[in-house]
Amino acid sequence: MYVKKFEAETLDEALRSVKGELGPDAIILKTITNKGLKGAFKKGRVEITAAISEESYSKKSNVDRALGEHKKSFYQAPSSSINHMINEYNDHAPASSNSAKVNGGGGYGNIGLNKVVNTVSKASSKFKSSLDDFLTTEEEEPQGTSMSMQDYLDEEEEEIIPQRRVEAAEKVSTSEVRVEETGPNEYERRLKAQLDSQKKQIEILEQKLFELSKNAIGPRNSKDEENPAMTDLKESLRTLDLSESIVGTILKKARFELNEVDQRDEDQLFDLALRELASMINTELPMFSTTQEDDIPVVTALISESSSGQTSMAMKLAVLMEDVKVIRLRSDKQPVENEFAQKVFNLDISNVETLSHLMSEARKAIEDKRQILLDIKVNAGKEDESKKILDTLKRSFKKLEVLANISAIHSELYNRKILSKYKEKLNGVIISNVDQCLNYGALVNTHYKFNNLPLKFFGTGPTVPDDIEGATAERILAGMFNL
Repeated sequence: MYVKKFEAETLDEALRSVKGELGPDAIILKTITNKGLKGAFKKGRVEITAAISEESYSKKSNVDRALGEHKKSFYQAPSSSINHMINEYNDHAPASSNSAKVNGGGGYGNIGLNKVVNTVSKASSKFKSSLDDFLTTEEEEPQGTSMSMQDYLDEEEEEIIPQRRVEAAEKVSTSEVRVEETGPNEYERRLKAQLDSQKKQIEILEQKLFELSKNAIGPRNSKDEENPAMTDLKESLRTLDLSESIVGTILKKARFELNEVDQRDEDQLFDLALRELASMINTELPMFSTTQEDDIPVVTALISESSSGQTSMAMKLAVLMEDVKVIRLRSDKQPVENEFAQKVFNLDISNVETLSHLMSEARKAIEDKRQILLDIKVNAGKEDESKKILDTLKRSFKKLEVLANISAIHSELYNRKILSKYKEKLNGVIISNVDQCLNYGALVNTHYKFNNLPLKFFGTGPTVPDDIEGATAERILAGMFNL
């Protein structure tokens, strides 16, 4: 291996120096570009370290000795032609013929990186005048193999096979086809049988589910169709706008508790329906009316949204309570209502606009050992701060009872929306305008949906304090059946 370093101002000059001194088969090992000033010891801008095998270098030396003065012009030609000429000269030289034959397969110039250069040089030597000529020269060798393969195939087709062998092969092939035909058919039959059995099982399960659903809800029970009393009860409950879950519960109770004779008795059936409806209505006394073991005052908070009669309900409750402080939270500065009742019953009412003002008034009343009644309109302001207000009240007072005020003249959907919104903060429900209710079934449906919230009071008119009564199931049933 012969290694040498070349320096020049440009990369082209350095490469020309490498090609002129080492030849086109040289291998570039390292290239360094020196930029900037380096003082007096500044070197060339480009430094190239190149190497060449001894065999390739000896071939180049033979050509250089033969060229003599024409050496410089010879190396101005392209590298491919130079490499081709060097190889041609050394192959035909008489002195180096034996060494070339011995080292032709194992020399440095024919393996490694130089192998690619030789291949390019051979391809370039075959390159004629255009790309088509180059492609035709490359495809000359495979033509012989393709023709020989075609001849071989032609010979294969011309061979004569005995007739008996052909018949035997046909018999074997037909038997195989029959086996293949019978195999999938058997598999399809088995698969079809399995699918049919599964379909039958699915139909049986659907029938059982259908029967269970009929027994649960009871709209199309054959026994009920045969029993006119059960049918009348079912239709009567539906005319009251009761939900299907309530109707189904009552019918299941009737089938379970009553025998076949009592199930045909209308009086027995309607008595059982009234008892079941009464048991579904959950009522409870308010916290301020129960006996307290300690002297901590009770804080009762009424919460509602638009037009539910909460203000008049708060005045009615204030008359029933003893030594009470009424605090109204109105952020939009609404005028004070029921001033006459306030003067007649000598009620202490404070109107506040902010939560901080409400808390200060409430703490003063607690220090005086007075009960507190909070009248809160959560949607009075632009932003709904109901949860923030209720959370603050829960943290501030030990004995707090939050009651939602809904109206009996509102729709079932609206009342359910209000209770669903505040259900986690509520302790009970007050229903106002019960005297104007046109659909008691909607009230029962709403309460049945939120049965964990007991009913506390019913508002039965606008008069303070007479038109208020404790919540009872009998009042709802009386209005439902016009009793």
